[in-house]
Amino acid sequence: MSVWTVAAFLAASLCGAPKAPPVWHGHTDDVVSVAFSQAGTKVLSGGRDKTVRLWDAATGKELALFSGHEAPVAAVAFSADGRTVLSASDQAAIRSWNISTGEPALNWPGRGVFVYSAEFYPGGAKLITGGSDRHFRVWDVATGREAADWRGNFNYVQAVAFSPDGTRALVGGSDCEIIDLATGKTRVVLAGPTGIVLDVDISPDGSRALTAGMDGNLRLYEARTGVLTAVWKGHRKAVAWADFSPDGSLALSGSYDYTVRLWEVATGREIKVWTGHTDRVRAVAFSPDGRSAISAGDDDTIRLWDVGAALTEDRAKTR
Repeated sequence: MSVWTVAAFLAASLCGAPKAPPVWHGHTDDVVSVAFSQAGTKVLSGGRDKTVRLWDAATGKELALFSGHEAPVAAVAFSADGRTVLSASDQAAIRSWNISTGEPALNWPGRGVFVYSAEFYPGGAKLITGGSDRHFRVWDVATGREAADWRGNFNYVQAVAFSPDGTRALVGGSDCEIIDLATGKTRVVLAGPTGIVLDVDISPDGSRALTAGMDGNLRLYEARTGVLTAVWKGHRKAVAWADFSPDGSLALSGSYDYTVRLWEVATGREIKVWTGHTDRVRAVAFSPDGRSAISAGDDDTIRLWDVGAALTEDRAKTR
């Protein structure tokens, strides 16, 4: 999100304009995955309408629509250089497109299993997918070939996050494990989750791990040892997605209770509760500068939230 866009929001607030966040319409069914480009100028979304859509982050204008999946899109991601977008469908079909031309770059056929997570390695040369067959697979982005196929102790893979150095992966599903990516072996199993883990994230410095799950709680861990350090309560229903801010000081969560929440990582304090979605929130993400956030859900919309304004409001209340 650009600085002038944030400034526009603040100026609108000072002029007495409504404080409701912008709402982006386009998808015709549930939106289940969103991502910012590395530069923060574009947003990618995938939904159950089988489409992937590219948006202008400053205006919310739809820039491109990528179609071709034969099943609902479960995961989307940008490549590290921002030139390619990736999507994975419920039937394990993985596709990538060239942003500048809109043409398909690669099409990797499905394996007859549901894909729940697809993430690029740091650097973007490889990607990892996980799904319903208990495996997580590593792919070479340039060729589309499978580089590794590993299976953990879990029943299925719901979410994957990488350590900043790319040596470890946090894999969540029926349980939650930290995996050594050189060997595919489990380093440690995280204790604590009392239900299915729906999403995971690792802090930018690699020191902390965050899980979100069906029990409605978020759990914070020491990422190398798997020691549970905090449980954050507040959501009334399952938490579908969790995301660390770029500096690791904040966290974002989206829930089946229709809310998006902003947390202070050091204390576990709930800073802000955003309302507006009229159905389950499926995905959330911080902008690269940490000043704004997006969310998406079963009301077929994408919504933009002003993190900077929420922090200013919180500081005023604290004083």
